[in-house]
Parts: sequence; C-alpha cells; structure tokens
Amino acid sequence: VILKNVDSLLYVDTDVLFLRPVDDIWKLLRQFNSTQLAAMAPEHEIPKIGWYSRFARHPFYGSAGVNSGVMLMNLTRIRSAQFKNSMIPTGLPWEDMLYPLYQKYKNAITWGDQDLLNIIFYFNPECLYVFPCQWNYRPDHCMYGSNCKEAEREGVSVLHGNRGVYHDDKQPTFKALYEAIRDFPFQDNLFQSMYYPLQLKFLETVHTLCGRIPQVFLKQIEKTMKRAYEKHVIVRVGPNQMR
Repeated sequence: VILKNVDSLLYVDTDVLFLRPVDDIWKLLRQFNSTQLAAMAPEHEIPKIGWYSRFARHPFYGSAGVNSGVMLMNLTRIRSAQFKNSMIPTGLPWEDMLYPLYQKYKNAITWGDQDLLNIIFYFNPECLYVFPCQWNYRPDHCMYGSNCKEAEREGVSVLHGNRGVYHDDKQPTFKALYEAIRDFPFQDNLFQSMYYPLQLKFLETVHTLCGRIPQVFLKQIEKTMKRAYEKHVIVRVGPNQMR
C-alpha cells in the first residue's frame, strides 16, 4: 500500500543473519506459480511440538503455521488480489482487510503480524509459497533435536536468532555465530578470521543439542567463502595457468 512503485521485496526481522548471498533467496520469487504472492517457511516441522498446533486460538496456515521472520512478497500481486476471509462472503483487497481482521482476532493473537498472516493464508492457502526451513532456521529447529532436514542436507542459509539468543547463553551456537560475524574484520581473510575461529567456538557448544550439529551451521558459510575466494583470489591468466 505504501510502496506503490515496488514490485517485490524481501522482509526480514532484525535478528536475521544471511549465511549465503541474499540473491539466492531472491531467486525463489521465480518459483511462484500463478496464484502465489508471498513466501514463508513453516513455524515448525513437527506439529505435535509446534506452537500454533498446540496453543493457537485462531486459524493458522497448514498443520503448524508459518513464521514471518523471513518473507518474500510480490507486491504487485498483493495489490491486485482479492482475499477470502472470515468477515464477508466476498473477497477483500489487502488494505481493506487488515484492520477489520485485526479487530476480529485481536484478543486471540499472540505474535502480532505473524498471526494475522497465518489467518490470511489459512483462508487463502493457494496464495502462499512455502520455502524450506533452511531459509528461516531458528532455535526450534535444533533445541529439541535436529528437525530441519533441508538444513542437514544443504546447511543453514538464513539464521533467525529469535528469543534474543544472540545476546544470552541459552543457545551458545547461535550466539557464537552472531559474534563471529559481528567481530569479523572485513577485507580480512574469511577462513582465518571467521571460519576457523568459529569452528573452535563451536567446540565449546557440544554440550547443547544445537552444538552437536556444527556442520549444519557451517556448510553454507564454507560454500559461500569458497565462492568468494574463487571469485576474488583465483584469476585465470591462461588456459593452463592461474594465480
């Protein structure tokens, strides 16, 4: 409604860290089908221990809800869509739906905008593209045991340190990664100044469930560093030479 000349955008919470280039998640917009206009990751992979499936007092998307900490939005489609809802039998445009929807459910919602989005996509599931948990990896994906299979295979792409875990000692693996990125002296050697110290820090977190799977946190970082190294350091000067 405000960004009338913007076609698409990527929204992220302030406690999100990218462990690979932002361009990679932006490419997911191309995977939308003709009805999809936004993309989010599931709130949880296992409904029986998920928040929405246990505690929600309002409708939510799918079996475990979705998390709004990382969200792709095709604003052109959102502005032109008519959304099914629980207030009137016909569809409503986005700007006419949000406040009435909030008024109806304000005494039932706990997580603000995220709950409203879950309600919207409960009634309009065909409008949502669900991307894998590796793009919005939170403590819930490892603090009860590893339950994000995509991250196990591909590594964490986007780290979401909700519940303040970058700044307390409840999830030392998340805090270690945050501090490594915070303290990294840019223009320095990525492997020496970030990757190797991070490996050492992770050794101090093996007493936690998240700390027992360091490869999940390191896999994409290593891939990204190798790409950066090959791009900026290895310069081909001939068919059989490089420097």
